[in-house]
Amino acid sequence: MRLPSALLDIVSKILRGKASKEEIQKFNTWYTKGIDSVWHIQDHKKRNKAQVESEMLQNIRKATCSRIPDSSTKQSFLGWKVAASIIILIGIGLFAIKGIPSDTPAKQEAKLLTFENGKGMIKKVRLPDGSTVSLFHDTKIQVAESFSENRLVKLSGEAFFEVKRDTLRPFRVETATLTTEVLGTSFLIRNQPEQQEVVAVKTGLVKVSDPTDSIFMLTPNLRLDYSDQGGTVSTIPKSDPLFAWTEDIIVFENTDMKEMVKTLEEWYGVKITTDLTASNSCQISGTYEKQSLENLLQLIQYSIPMTYEIAAKDVTLTFKNCP
Repeated sequence: MRLPSALLDIVSKILRGKASKEEIQKFNTWYTKGIDSVWHIQDHKKRNKAQVESEMLQNIRKATCSRIPDSSTKQSFLGWKVAASIIILIGIGLFAIKGIPSDTPAKQEAKLLTFENGKGMIKKVRLPDGSTVSLFHDTKIQVAESFSENRLVKLSGEAFFEVKRDTLRPFRVETATLTTEVLGTSFLIRNQPEQQEVVAVKTGLVKVSDPTDSIFMLTPNLRLDYSDQGGTVSTIPKSDPLFAWTEDIIVFENTDMKEMVKTLEEWYGVKITTDLTASNSCQISGTYEKQSLENLLQLIQYSIPMTYEIAAKDVTLTFKNCP
């Protein structure tokens, strides 16, 4: 294909440095209509940038040389090279817009690493930056393989974070609702279905933001309780068992038997069968540190009238009426 006659005149002026602003603008406007409409390169998506530039160069040479007198061969040779350079330089932006692939493969999405914990144990994960995360029951976190670059954790469940300080790279935790950002601290996040979300700080300073861009700043011994209606910040009482599980401690506070059974199943990864009835009014209070299941059941018997049987992962509890 030959370049339009009027355009060749403009290119010739550009080469001689005599083109007006209007002519240069006309050339630019013509070029930005698209490589396809000029060179009819229909398969540009299958070529890399170097291939397309090479074909453009050949077409420009053919077109411009046909318009420049033979007596100016040297000038002609320089001319098509300069014209090609002009067009290619102007077209750099168009290459990007058109999606012509470069010689380097496109960067793929970051691969996510997933860490999960079920029932029966507390799992501790050490992240690449040296921070640690303790995963409570039925909890999952995800981080990118390139975690050290952005320090972002996605959380579902409940976890306790001990973050290695790095003032240049904040540490962020995202749940379905909140984003928590710190530099170096220890804090807990509870994100459970059908419950208020909780962010509680043990050490350091924590910034929490919600979908409405509301900001909550939390210092040690403060907690945020968040729901659809907004967030409330309060002081954590010394007796609050919020952090107890991070030290392998079970705390019951006026806990009924149904809730106690659920807690034991989660902590020890067992299936418990009971004869509980709606009329059972027993409640238990107590703190139990690093106990085996059998030891714990023996201790509970001092408070609750019951018997137990353990057969591997199956446990049977038989209750008597509370006094």
